[in-house]
Order: sequence, then structure tokens, then C-alpha cells
Amino acid sequence: MASWHFGRQRTIIRTAMESGETLIDAPSRRFRPILFGLGAWTDHLHFGYDAVSVLRPRLLVELGTDRGESYFAFCQATVENKTDTRCFAVDNWRGDLHVGGYDEATYRQVAAHNDEHYRGFSTLVRSDFDDALPRFEDNSIDLLHVDALHTEEAVRHDLARWLPKLRAGGILLMHDVLVRNRGFGVWKVWADLMKTSRAFTFEIGPGLGVWQKGEGSAPPMLESLFTAPNESSDRLIEYYQCKAARLQQEIAQQWQDGSIRQTAFAQQTIVQVFHTRDGAHREEDSVCARIGHESWKEISISLPARSGAAPLRIDFVSAFTTIDIASIVVGSSAGEHYRADGGREFGAIRVEGDGKREPHDKSFRLKITGLDPQLYLPILNIPETVEQPVVTLRLRISSVTPND
Repeated sequence: MASWHFGRQRTIIRTAMESGETLIDAPSRRFRPILFGLGAWTDHLHFGYDAVSVLRPRLLVELGTDRGESYFAFCQATVENKTDTRCFAVDNWRGDLHVGGYDEATYRQVAAHNDEHYRGFSTLVRSDFDDALPRFEDNSIDLLHVDALHTEEAVRHDLARWLPKLRAGGILLMHDVLVRNRGFGVWKVWADLMKTSRAFTFEIGPGLGVWQKGEGSAPPMLESLFTAPNESSDRLIEYYQCKAARLQQEIAQQWQDGSIRQTAFAQQTIVQVFHTRDGAHREEDSVCARIGHESWKEISISLPARSGAAPLRIDFVSAFTTIDIASIVVGSSAGEHYRADGGREFGAIRVEGDGKREPHDKSFRLKITGLDPQLYLPILNIPETVEQPVVTLRLRISSVTPND
């Protein structure tokens, strides 16, 4: 079956944004997401809201919820459009190879938001995907969203087991269908899946695939996408581009004026370790972890085999917090390669970007002043025979500067 791809314009000027938004009378015209900017789903929130609003699914299941950006948009659509949908979020809430590991703060915050807003129809299923299969009958799910581990093997495994749960004519959403680095293989699976039934690809951000299981009717909005290109699909694409651009502009403004501190994003911090052997630091050569705030924690981030440390760089994606670091240790099965837990060792760490070191008698205190603070450790000579270096940090992240 044919599937059409549409790219995002490089620049959308304000007048085009305004005209694009006035052309469409979609349910999401009145949508104000309670949660956004938590991950890579921000660009697709308005479509996700509309999909639930027009499909009015009886049963919706999401595989891979993380902080809930997409899932809670679906739930918000359920409430605001009275769709009477039963929603299920399936996740182990431990993280994975691509999003990195994270602590219990993620699940606690997702559960609290769910209880406050959606507990009457939304269920969080904390388990591995295979273990959750018996909860759902075959051909019972109306809308299935897959956004889990993104390796080709994992995606094929999930679809083989979960597509039988999707009813004939039901809709599958697949995220990250455009990403081709960092071991992502969703794009390969999506390319095969598009050949089997009606499909459409949003080429906005990391990409979102929309696929219908077999033949069947669909609401006019989806029909226009499945039969693209046409005048209606062109207007829809422009509309969603405009809505995505507006949310990205709002996030940028929050970082500029500091109001990001009052958002859900500010409840956690991403710690990203870059490894290199040639001195260049690339996104594909990095590993992440994410932690909650206000208490001392120890995190261990495992690097790939034969990772270089020339030098290691540690970034913090953190909303104007104060980070106290008690120690940084780089080790492996071969022993300890580096330790910083005091004055002289701390003095050898270089701060660049949106961070400022502040005096403190016990810890390395870093004040976050923007989006991209960077710590550079001294160059380390880690032999290539070392199978898996591990960076361990003991740290505390505070929304306000502690008194101690």
C-alpha cells in the first residue's frame, strides 16, 4: 500500500503559523497540554490528542510511557472529549538502552499525575511488555502506541506479540520512525510495515508512523492522511507543524525567562556522559541516566566496551538547579581508573557552557545557568581491553541552593 512522507519546513514564519492554525477545525484547536516538553513526543502532541478525539477508542494501550508526555495527552483527550476510553500504560519504569536508566522519581511522578487527573479510567501497568500480554484479549485494542526500546530486534519482538491484540481496522502509532543513529532500528521495521497496510508518516521531529491494521473505515482526518497527498492532508500537515513550532517556542521562552523551573520537566535531571578517543564529543557516543532531586543519590552509568576518556564529558540537563557532587569515580573490572572526591581532584575538572562552579568546603558545587552545562574530566588512559568502564557519581540536585 502507498505511504506518503512529508517533511517539516526549515523555517515557519509567524504569519504562516497563524494561517496554518486557522485553516483546521480540529479538536486540538482548544487543546492546552498539561504536560509537554518532557521528551521527544512534544511535536506530536496535537495529533495524538486529535487521534483519540476522533477515533474515540474503547481501549487504548501504550507500550513505553516513561514520563508520560504522550500517554497523558491521550488521557487528556479522553477527558476533554468524553470518549469513554479505557487507557493502559505499560512500562517497567526502569529505563532502557536508549533513554538511559532512571530512579523511582519517574514512576512516583507519573503515578501522582495519573491519580490526580485520570484514575477513573487510566491504569498504569508496571511490568515488562510480555508479562502484560495476558491482560488483553486478541483483537481488543483500538489504538496501540509503541514507543519502547528502539532496537530493530526489540521492535520486531514487540510487534509480533502485540499486533494480534490490535483489532482489525485498529490504529497503530509508532514513534521514532525517522531516527537512524544510536542503534535505533524502528525505521527498518516501519519500512516493512508500511508495505502491508494503509500508513502515513509524520516527518516532524523524530517521526511518527500511523498504520491501520487491514482494511476498514477511518474518521475523515485519518482518511485524508492515508490517501495523501490531497488538499485536506496538506492543511493538516501545516497545522501540526505550526502547533509543534509554537510548543517549541514556548519551551525556549521558558528557558529564557526561567519559568522552566515551574514545569514538570524541572522535577528531574538528565546526566549525560560523553566518551571519546579523538577528543570530539558526539550525541551517538553518550549514555544517559535520569534522577529526581533533593536527596543524595549514587548513580552508575555503564559505558560501551573500549570507550575512550580523552576526555570524558558530563552534561546535566537540569532546570537552573544547584548540583553538589561528592565524588566521581571511573572504574571497571580492572580496577579504579579515576577518582575525584576532594580539593585537588575537583580543581582539575573544567567547567564550560551554562554552568558555574561555586565555593563549597565539601563538594564540587555547580550552579546551572542554562541548558548546556558541561564538566570535562582530565584525560584518562583507559586501555582498550577494558570491557565496560563505569562512571559513578554521588550527587545531590537541589531546586534552590542548600544551606549546607
